[in-house]
Amino acid sequence: MLAAFWSLLAIAGAASAYSNPGPCTGNCLAHDPGFYQRKSDGKYFRFSTGGGITVTSADHLQGPWTYDGYVLPDGASVTTVGGNSSNLWAPDVHYDDGKYYLYYVVSGLGSRNSSIGVAVSDTMEVGSWTDHGAIGVETNSSSSYNAIDPNWITIGDKAYLNYGSYWQGLAQVEMKDSLSKLSSSPITNTEHNSTASIHFQEAPFEFEHDGYYYLFFSSGKAGSYDTNFPAPGNEYKIMVCRSETGTGDFVDKNGVACTKNGGSIVLQTHGDVYAPGGQGVFNDTKLGPVLYYHYANRTGSLAVKDFQFGYNRLSWTGGWPSV
Repeated sequence: MLAAFWSLLAIAGAASAYSNPGPCTGNCLAHDPGFYQRKSDGKYFRFSTGGGITVTSADHLQGPWTYDGYVLPDGASVTTVGGNSSNLWAPDVHYDDGKYYLYYVVSGLGSRNSSIGVAVSDTMEVGSWTDHGAIGVETNSSSSYNAIDPNWITIGDKAYLNYGSYWQGLAQVEMKDSLSKLSSSPITNTEHNSTASIHFQEAPFEFEHDGYYYLFFSSGKAGSYDTNFPAPGNEYKIMVCRSETGTGDFVDKNGVACTKNGGSIVLQTHGDVYAPGGQGVFNDTKLGPVLYYHYANRTGSLAVKDFQFGYNRLSWTGGWPSV
């Protein structure tokens, strides 16, 4: 049965070729990676779901990557019903006025009792982070969205946080500053897919390029693929829509609204790469825009604890990104 499953995936992947991830040496384990290149010296820092947010670093993108410790080794000050403040999720980092801000999530699997917090550092090194707690973006069992997978972006003179969701799509709110949400900020729905078999959408990441704002997101079934395979084609994959404003009206290559089942595939299962997702984009000082993500290596373990770090240089054709 397993051989037949992989055969179906191979047939599906053969119709469209994707580049393999770039080389990685050292500690290449990652789940929902956050990523940033230090301003002062170009050193790379990779942050991952687990414990108080796992930190690895390297002088070169390909490594060798070294495990350094945790952002918040004693856990976070944020609490939620059923959440674990010592097991933080989905880090996202941005730089503002000489400081690095790392957003994290406290939640529980299958729950909308979620809250986003923030820690601040001058260097991103382990031991330098100060927890500033909740930023005011939180959800509960009656919320339409789930406050997970935060992503910061500045548009014009305003700042926004994207997040969500696995429920009613992806959301965006305006921020007062890097530590708190604007109290009167309405929630904007930026993406929604109502198709029953593939409506799982999460991990928004917005990136500005050449006059457009690109909303990358993960679509499909996430989880422990070593115990529960989704139907071929319904596993995690990386999608994109774009907008001229960055605050709504996202559409895919075919002009379909992202809030009405739209989304164009950027990267999906191919070769030994299974279910890429949890992605982000950064401007490398040498390579330009780079897509980073986690994936399961189907020649090895498919368990979440063994997800691998992947990255590819992005190029744009006709206004749309590809690896």
